[in-house]
Amino acid sequence: MLSEKYEKSYQTVMDGIACKNTKPISTITGWAPYAQMDGMTVAEYVADPVAGVKAAQRTIQRIEDEAGTIQAGNAMPNALSAVVGITFAWNSRVLKPGIDIPENSVWQVKEEKLIDRDAYDQILEMGYNNFVQQNIIPRVIELDYLGKYLQIAGEYGEWARQLWIEQGICAVQTSNANMVPFEQLCGMRSLQQFYKDCYKIPEKLKEVSDFIFAETAAAKAAEYEAAKDDRTFIGAWVGGWRTASAMLNPKIWELLVWPYMKASGEQLLEYGKVPVFHLDQDWNRDIERFSELPAGKIIINTDSMTILPNARKKLPGYALMGDVPPQLFTAGTPEDVSEYVKRLIEDVGPEGLFVTAGCDLPVGAKYENVVAMIKTTNEWK
Repeated sequence: MLSEKYEKSYQTVMDGIACKNTKPISTITGWAPYAQMDGMTVAEYVADPVAGVKAAQRTIQRIEDEAGTIQAGNAMPNALSAVVGITFAWNSRVLKPGIDIPENSVWQVKEEKLIDRDAYDQILEMGYNNFVQQNIIPRVIELDYLGKYLQIAGEYGEWARQLWIEQGICAVQTSNANMVPFEQLCGMRSLQQFYKDCYKIPEKLKEVSDFIFAETAAAKAAEYEAAKDDRTFIGAWVGGWRTASAMLNPKIWELLVWPYMKASGEQLLEYGKVPVFHLDQDWNRDIERFSELPAGKIIINTDSMTILPNARKKLPGYALMGDVPPQLFTAGTPEDVSEYVKRLIEDVGPEGLFVTAGCDLPVGAKYENVVAMIKTTNEWK
């Protein structure tokens, strides 16, 4: 049986998604910064994700004690190593804090070309997952390291999820990421080479993207079907990093990005789940395209580069999540954060507004600034 607090948070979240709420919804997101606020370095958090989850839980409880109830969670700290998770999402080597980069630097994708153009045909012949497992993973992460952290995730993944449910935090992102094939291919090919391919062989990329999406969607269908009636499985992350409007020619975006974002969202909706469109970078040009999906059923999750008041004008009736800028958390004061949150609520309106950090809470965020964000949101009238 779910706790009374979780049931209340669940109703608040679902009302917010449907834009039936009358007050903004206080929301947390991010991983390492909460553990950092409990005294761990980022390197320690990555090295021991179970201890990291426990440290984050203590911090988040302290925030609630000072600022009031946290009504929603976006991406919650979990038992999957961030290095492993990003490696799989991006098909690239990830630099490890405390090993490859300083101990309090966030994990970083290393940009390098891992495949040539002939790999596109190899993917079609072998299957996407087989190709990646045989040709990419052994080149971007040490297999002993990978095995260790996959075992930890297997043993403690459900424990971490239940921790937040028991604390009464309703996380809107429950499933692993739904990546646009553009992102996965770009990670293997490298940004420079892949962008060239977009102009020189767009139809081949379309063929490969269709193939990858079909393979991935089949696996996702089984996951969503199993969780169809689970009230603790709200929705899933959909999106990427380098697929933003400001990064791409409109024709390329229409061919290689939007069809897969939309189809990922439609698949989640088919099973009664919520697509959380994670939109890093500048999406101002194409933000209204999300109106092709039903209002009151999806979340648009932006960072501070997409102008939320303009998005609200173009997308009435759609839930918006964001978008307190990272620099306010690291270099601002609680008063700065509070003023930003007040302006955001006034400019966007409280209906369907989940107030949280743009993208993720940054490493180095000040504890008192996170408290200010939650407290100001909760106390808004």
